[in-house]
Amino acid sequence: MTENEFISTVKKQNRRIYLIALSITQNSSDAEDVMQNVFIKLWKYTKPFYDEEHLNKWLTAVSVNESRDYLRNPFRKRRLPLDDAVNISVLDKTENIDLFRAVMSLDTKDRTIIHLFYYEDMSIADIANIMKIKESAVKTRLFRARGKLKSILGDEWINE
Repeated sequence: MTENEFISTVKKQNRRIYLIALSITQNSSDAEDVMQNVFIKLWKYTKPFYDEEHLNKWLTAVSVNESRDYLRNPFRKRRLPLDDAVNISVLDKTENIDLFRAVMSLDTKDRTIIHLFYYEDMSIADIANIMKIKESAVKTRLFRARGKLKSILGDEWINE
């Protein structure tokens, strides 16, 4: 990957990578650290990508894994309240903030599944592969997470 390709990828993917990390870490500072680590790994990655889709899947997998590793780090900073994470400028003003808060209130496993399925438009098979679980487990977690969101949001919930 050339320097120009790298810069272009960072500009194009930084919001998406940040939101994946934020959905797992629930902390904007931690999400920024994870995003930085992901892009450092991309810079050091020497194998070629077959196409844009291959690059996107690689970045998503590295983002999920890096976020999980970051949460396990004993030297990690204390979390800020969720309200601080919600006031991020990277979110479009058109996005439903109540839905975002509801998704962020889920536990990490459910939140990650919801984010990858709905926000990243990933298939159940791809999510299973990235999270290293069975497809049936992804379907079960997705079903349960939807139920939790429905109970949190009440009448506002639109089941797709």
